[in-house]
Amino acid sequence: MYLLGGHREDEIDHAADRGVAVSCVSLRSFEGSGLTRAALRGARYPGADTAGEAVQATREALDVPGPALVYVYTGDLDNVGHVRGWGSEGWRSQLRHVDLLARQVHAVLPPDALLCVTADHGMVDVAPGDRYDVDTDPILSAGVRLLAGEPRARHVYARQGAEADVLAAWRSRLGADATVLSREEVVAAGWFGPQVSSAVLPRIGDVVVAPTTSTAVVATRSHPREARLVGYHGSITDAEVQVPLLLGAGGTRG
Repeated sequence: MYLLGGHREDEIDHAADRGVAVSCVSLRSFEGSGLTRAALRGARYPGADTAGEAVQATREALDVPGPALVYVYTGDLDNVGHVRGWGSEGWRSQLRHVDLLARQVHAVLPPDALLCVTADHGMVDVAPGDRYDVDTDPILSAGVRLLAGEPRARHVYARQGAEADVLAAWRSRLGADATVLSREEVVAAGWFGPQVSSAVLPRIGDVVVAPTTSTAVVATRSHPREARLVGYHGSITDAEVQVPLLLGAGGTRG
């Protein structure tokens, strides 16, 4: 869940170039990771391993002359959703912690600040009986060279010459539970933007699978931990792509 921010991958870098003091407040273990470098380059990274430390780091990051942008990230709500489901008591309890964090961050903002509270995705809970297991299903595994992505956003790489057969088999097996498209179809549909470079194109699966009901495509032998989760995200349903945005004008700090 993002407490401050929300951006395209290049906007933080551009903001820093324009003289905005940009900071990312998140776990120290995330500093220097591939995702951090790709999405948050150009930002200072003070680091914060607890909610209380994040509040203090936010205040300190805003105590600078001129414009500032502070991006605060907490992943605990997402973690509980994956492990126990978004409908669980644990998830609701964790949401109350996020609410408290948002209020504490708001309290340290200067009056001319704007607080934006949002998330990067929603989540769908999947019952144990609503999973397609590629490792035990001969229809889904036939002709498959590699399974990538995640349970609600699968990229299926076929053996050479088997692309059409794999596409047909997955469409037949998953039926109304998923949108199953070829690489050419997802590119034409704009799922990966208006243009896909030649360097990126081969990385897209020969078959791309987006579940549209409360189902998931797992691999119990090759990815057992992932297969045991309750909550998943990554598909194109409203529950996953429509997230709230809360705005709070100004803080109570003088």
